[in-house]
Amino acid sequence: MFTTLLTLFLAAITLPPKPDHYVTDHAGVLPADRLESIDAKLKSFADSTSTQVIVYIDHKVPDGTTLEEMGSQAIRDWGVGQKGKDNGAIVFIFTDDHKMRIEVGYGLEGSLTDARSKLITSELMKPRIKQGDYAGAVDAAVSAIMNFTKGEDTRGRSTEVAQANVSGRAPHFAAFLLFPFLMFLAIAGFIIFMVVYRRKQGWANVSSSNDGSSLSSSDSSWSSSSSDSSSASDFSGGGGDGGGGGSSDSW
Repeated sequence: MFTTLLTLFLAAITLPPKPDHYVTDHAGVLPADRLESIDAKLKSFADSTSTQVIVYIDHKVPDGTTLEEMGSQAIRDWGVGQKGKDNGAIVFIFTDDHKMRIEVGYGLEGSLTDARSKLITSELMKPRIKQGDYAGAVDAAVSAIMNFTKGEDTRGRSTEVAQANVSGRAPHFAAFLLFPFLMFLAIAGFIIFMVVYRRKQGWANVSSSNDGSSLSSSDSSWSSSSSDSSSASDFSGGGGDGGGGGSSDSW
């Protein structure tokens, strides 16, 4: 009985049509080049990990619902994430309402926790949106979500801010462990250098006649081929059908 009533209640929510791209901007706050760049990045991430992250921006939350209700229904009805895995997430921004939310599928709640979602909205998105930098806010948010969800082996460690790319500093503990090892390598390298140098000193004059030979550093440039840099990053959904975690915020 309760399930039937809940289904009828959710069915009454006016949900926008399913997006056809990974980034949807009905409010027109993202420059075209940034929108396409983020869209292609999320498409590439979905192709390589199967985790689907989409962005939905509009002016107002639909009438007759709340942001939380909309998020819970959207992640299910839009099929964000893979069927049976529910590994999807949606970043919502409503410009006129000054509201935002990260909706998280059940399959990602272990890595993209409510606390981490709150960290992203409050520390990465809010300051940028207040400055009018919606593109920067979205880019920072999706990058953090990608970092968290692809690094599930780091679950439970105190690296949230570093993973979310807030400070960009390496953990002090790791640096402490590396220091003795680096010192050993430096001392060993110096000793080896001195031994080799003294042995070569006797025949240095012989090789000095070849001073016309120069070291040629081949410019080994590599091309970063984007898997899909065009705007054709179509989103069709993967069949995910569960969500409810995440965090709402405002500015």
